[in-house]
Amino acid sequence: MKLFDFSSPALRALISGALALAVSSSAFAHAHLISSTPAANADAIAPTEVTIHFTEPLEPAFSKITLADTSGKPAVTAASAVDGQDARVMRLALPQLDAGRYAVHWVGVATDGHRTQGDFAFNVK
Repeated sequence: MKLFDFSSPALRALISGALALAVSSSAFAHAHLISSTPAANADAIAPTEVTIHFTEPLEPAFSKITLADTSGKPAVTAASAVDGQDARVMRLALPQLDAGRYAVHWVGVATDGHRTQGDFAFNVK
């Protein structure tokens, strides 16, 4: 007696669908940027931190935000941190910034090890 008839189109469709779902759900494990404050290309007045919200929880040891000034030099010496209450949020405390354009670079490593990164800029008035 056969337990499963693998020649059955219905069973093959069910197995194919299950495999597609398994593969696609692993693709969603990447931590993508949802929003940031300041926002990309925003004009900010005396921002006190950069805050980035992600789609997935982050691994604090491997995720970071850096900030560079117009000349490409680091504008912040402090390290960024993943929020202890919501691991989908990462922050970088800012000193008093001079007027100008600043570049944010971020690396987000999801808790399952998938790495994403990106850049955006904002202006301080």
